[in-house]
Amino acid sequence: MIAIGRTSEGRVRENNEDAIFISKPNDILKKLCIVADGMGGHLGGEVASSSAISAFNEYIGKNYDPKNAPEEILEAMVGGVQYANRKVCKMGFMDPELEGMGTTFTAVCIHNKKMYYVHVGDSRIYVFNSGKLQQLTHDHSYVMDLVKMGQITADEARVHPKRNIITRALGIPENIDVDTGIYTVNSGDLILLCTDGLNGMLTDEEISEILGTEESIKKKADELVAKANELGGHDNISVILLG
Repeated sequence: MIAIGRTSEGRVRENNEDAIFISKPNDILKKLCIVADGMGGHLGGEVASSSAISAFNEYIGKNYDPKNAPEEILEAMVGGVQYANRKVCKMGFMDPELEGMGTTFTAVCIHNKKMYYVHVGDSRIYVFNSGKLQQLTHDHSYVMDLVKMGQITADEARVHPKRNIITRALGIPENIDVDTGIYTVNSGDLILLCTDGLNGMLTDEEISEILGTEESIKKKADELVAKANELGGHDNISVILLG
């Protein structure tokens, strides 16, 4: 599988608090992709998202041996998220300008047709195949909690005035619960990681329409970002597309 990443500040924000990462062939974890959506103001959001990715990779470099059994990949990724969380918390505590900063963190690693993933916040992992779009992750957000309780619909959640309130993020608090999963990659799968700047602008149907075209992976990634900007670009937009 190849991976293409794109990120944009959108059409409203002056800076980009998102950060993305795609591993290189000589990295310890192959086919590792990460999206992080920072929060905490002009400086804090950018620092939180980029620092979380750096800390995660630092932990992997020191604590994961490629000779280990594949099952240990997920354990290492969870450890990396927890280490990154402690780093972000410490930075916010030590620097008044960064106080209260945080970030979502969603990562996948593909190995032997298995996709191992970790997730905190409201960034998302989707799988698209044969015209069907499946969301693998659950949004850690106020509105999704309301949807789960049956108080509002998913469509209402997309336009709810409190849709940007997330209930779980790196940096708040120091002890973080990490969602995990293992997905068997099928022939024809397209895997999409994105921040809410994409799915906040595009419906699942609109995402599916773009992913279902005959265009290249690169073109599809470009079109996803372009469409989100066309529809308003109210937030930073980041996507990683694997296929």
